[in-house]
Amino acid sequence: MDGLGINTGLLLIQLIPAIIMIGFPIIALLDLRKKKLSGTPLGIWVLIICAVPLIGALAYWIIKPSEEIK
Repeated sequence: MDGLGINTGLLLIQLIPAIIMIGFPIIALLDLRKKKLSGTPLGIWVLIICAVPLIGALAYWIIKPSEEIK
């Protein structure tokens, strides 16, 4: 790719943060889908993860919301 003026090493270094910024929230949303949350807690978590992707996903994994007790 050097013939095109693209440095492969630098490209990989630049792609890692982009993959993290997109991948963490998607994984968190998929994990949230497995939980048995409903209503307001589910909506709040989805909004947090979508509004601030990296911090919201990290907060989701740190807090680890449990299923509702009825």
